Amino acid sequence: MQSQLIINELNHSVQTLTNQNITNLIQKIKQHNRIFVHGTGRSGLMLKAFAMRLMQLGLNSFVVGETTTPSVQKGDLLIVASASGETESVNLMAKSALKQGIDLAIICASPDSTLAKIQSPDIMLQSGTKYSQSQVSQQPLGSLFEQMLLIIFDTIILTMSNNQKDSNDDMAHRHASLE
Repeated sequence: MQSQLIINELNHSVQTLTNQNITNLIQKIKQHNRIFVHGTGRSGLMLKAFAMRLMQLGLNSFVVGETTTPSVQKGDLLIVASASGETESVNLMAKSALKQGIDLAIICASPDSTLAKIQSPDIMLQSGTKYSQSQVSQQPLGSLFEQMLLIIFDTIILTMSNNQKDSNDDMAHRHASLE
């Protein structure tokens, strides 16, 4: 069954992460008053889901490009993700953030990419991209990368929420009520 193949690939990919990868990203998030996220396509969707959970956790989080997103300021963090590391808008956003003195967190799957050269990635995943097949995944394009983004982001939220009393109730209170 194909779902078992996907689960096996996820298990393999999760094993390449370290607790330190997650801990370092959590520390980066905690050091900033406002967190901005940017990505395109399915990676962008995973980042939007993360921004939503950060908001539900009580943090100020924003999705770059939304009409209500404020301008960045020193002390903010921009988190970007691109499997290929060659997505032009992501690279431009990363360069712009650094130029404005904004801290940057990068997740990608291509160590020799343009994005990885802008700043050393916080998390480097092994997966395919829209430009290359992967030795570790039979899934098309960057599917494994995007699935891993959601796992990483949910791990961060779980870890952060476990450190807060009544966090599930608080998060539920912040959940959208105009549905």
